[in-house]
Amino acid sequence: MCDAPGISQHSAAVQTDVAVYLGDCSGDTLKVVCDGASIDSGGSTAQRALRALAYPTPRGPYAVSTRFTIFVHETSLGPTSADTRLVATFRIDVLCKGSLVYASARTAQSVTELPPAPYVIGDDVITTARRVLEAWQAALQRGGDKQC
Repeated sequence: MCDAPGISQHSAAVQTDVAVYLGDCSGDTLKVVCDGASIDSGGSTAQRALRALAYPTPRGPYAVSTRFTIFVHETSLGPTSADTRLVATFRIDVLCKGSLVYASARTAQSVTELPPAPYVIGDDVITTARRVLEAWQAALQRGGDKQC
């Protein structure tokens, strides 16, 4: 499973920015659904991304779609702006089929299939995105490779 490298519970604060886009982001036009951010020093990338989507902007209502993309960008915040560094960027491609949602997390180095999550036809993309992130977190807690 994927998690940001080099971050522990005792690391400096991490800013996690999450953006959700309709479609597979392969076209010329990207339609942003919402974005969110959190600053935290603990937990996994999935937990921090869930916190970032706890209070998204705009507040909704959100579109319903069977295909969308989640971008998770993490930056380690140092005491000065010169100490700030990129930790990880994940692109999560999501496809809803039947009663399950399937997702793959991509980094510059690799692609990892995330565990399927439950999907209810009619759920908006933010509800579904949260389910994907919750499934990612559950997989991280079960163990396995934590890097993409």
